Amino acid sequence: MLRFCEKVTERTEGRVTVTGYTDAVLGPGAEAITEMVMRGDVEMMFDALDDSFDPRIAVGYYIPFIFNDFDAAARLWSTDGFVFNILNEVVQPLGYRCLGAWSAGISGLSTRDVPPSPFDPDVPKNMKVRVMGLTACRLTFERLGYMVTAIPFGEVYTSLQTGIVDGQQGGGTMQAYMFRDVQNCYIHYKDYIEPIWISVNTEAFESLDPIDQEIITSVAQEEQELQFRAAEAMDEKYMGMLRDYGWTVLIPTDEEWQRMADAVLQDVWPELTPIIGKSIIYRLYDELGKPRPK
Repeated sequence: MLRFCEKVTERTEGRVTVTGYTDAVLGPGAEAITEMVMRGDVEMMFDALDDSFDPRIAVGYYIPFIFNDFDAAARLWSTDGFVFNILNEVVQPLGYRCLGAWSAGISGLSTRDVPPSPFDPDVPKNMKVRVMGLTACRLTFERLGYMVTAIPFGEVYTSLQTGIVDGQQGGGTMQAYMFRDVQNCYIHYKDYIEPIWISVNTEAFESLDPIDQEIITSVAQEEQELQFRAAEAMDEKYMGMLRDYGWTVLIPTDEEWQRMADAVLQDVWPELTPIIGKSIIYRLYDELGKPRPK
């Protein structure tokens, strides 16, 4: 975020300055900051998107098995990409727009033990795992064969330590490493890539000269691409650290990943229609070249 601020000031030759505030100085979480940006009390934010204002915002956060590598995400999150444009269609009426995303890595699941047939979605895993409090997460990991429960992130370690759950979902390999003392296996499901979006109040953005608008957008996209490469290296680094710590690390083949993706697209995506809307879901099927559900 701070590098983004410096680049904008430098490349606009001081016409636009962006001051970054860290450590929740402006508010306690994405919900509060999103509302401030919508009102214009804060002009920009670098945070997760809050979909409580419109559930379709989930298209910019968690749509399971839409891609399994950073290059695919780069195509969809670019300024001419499907996710970028659909997301902005949704959020601009709320008073802000998204410019680019910072990736926290490709997600997976950490567990206490190796589950049976981890990449076969039709085999029950006989494990209860923590998922993020999103309907899409619950449905996805139920379809992959797990029993699931939503637990706030701050309570995950204690829940794993006391055996309330056998595993935890979300984030990338770095998140799994946080639980290295109470887990033993990492399964790289690649169900999503976690994004933290650079967003801006629409009125504030449109008050700028078009040249400066282009500069700000290009800097956001540049940081997005830099972070894709950094996140890719970060995932590899932490997988190596998990192995060194004695963990089992499981990575699906392309065929195994596609089998899981097909199961989720067939059985989970239709269940998201009331949340995301038929128009967006069907356009996602078309974008990926997948048949729409009958």
